[in-house]
Amino acid sequence: MMNPAYLLFGLPLLLLMGCGSLRQEVDPKGVVGEGEQVVVTCFISPQDTVLAARVSRSLPILGLGNQNDLDIPNATVTLSDGSQSVILRLQRRADPYNYGTMSILYRALASELAIVAGKRYTLTVQVPDGRQIRASCTVPEPVQLDQVELDSSTINEYGLIRKDYYARLHWQDPARQTNYYRVAGNNAYTYNFRFQPGPNTPVRDSTGLLWGDWTFSSAAMLTDVGRDGQAMRSGRGRLAINYLWINGQQQSSLARGPLYAYLLNVDENYYRYHEAIDRQRSVGDNPFAEPVLVPTTVQGGLGCFGAYNRSTLALQVN
Repeated sequence: MMNPAYLLFGLPLLLLMGCGSLRQEVDPKGVVGEGEQVVVTCFISPQDTVLAARVSRSLPILGLGNQNDLDIPNATVTLSDGSQSVILRLQRRADPYNYGTMSILYRALASELAIVAGKRYTLTVQVPDGRQIRASCTVPEPVQLDQVELDSSTINEYGLIRKDYYARLHWQDPARQTNYYRVAGNNAYTYNFRFQPGPNTPVRDSTGLLWGDWTFSSAAMLTDVGRDGQAMRSGRGRLAINYLWINGQQQSSLARGPLYAYLLNVDENYYRYHEAIDRQRSVGDNPFAEPVLVPTTVQGGLGCFGAYNRSTLALQVN
């Protein structure tokens, strides 16, 4: 009969031996061999008032570099519709996502080059070392947003009761063509606060309005593949509201005032890029998740040049 001690110590040894076969040595030279590339990001729409592009450099996986200093400030950026063109001029501004740092954009007023549905546009970027990056896209036609369906639900979370508000978008998909969509929205919501008008006056409770974006429970990117020409409905978008603690009680705000729902009919460039970005973000820091390859539509570099056409439906929530 086999000694139980051999089972106790032998089984982990077998497991470790099995795991050892999963290890594979990687030559760092093979990883760093890809040099830095120019990265271009630009999206255009007939509804925009500003044409803007970002031009930066990629950071090799094992290379040396400052992640906060990737913008290229001396590029020549040109946007053309084939007959007219405009040069996007350099503009520095505070980066809203990195306090104390500046971001660089290339901008021009939309009045300098009209963005028209059905037209094809070409973006050209020239950097001082002689590299040239080109990308093209066609602006899709708008798709009318027909209806916004509002509802609410009461949530009991750890004994705390709150009310959440939701919206769904409805529209008719154009037949006999492939369409890609993005849904979005924002709304005003109430919030409670206390203030003291003067040094000798009592503290008052008051209510104000803030703005927030919707959060969709399912993907905000959709396609009509398998649903061509049908009536379409988005997933539920959770409206923006605020929660505060006052006198030990949770105060749930209301979605109140103006509400705007947006249906973006986007081109394939926009869809493929943002759909991959959304999947990449959903992975988070999970080391076992399948890597997400972000596509590029730029010749001679990396990035995306895409277009969309937006339809808006406004409501008043009381």
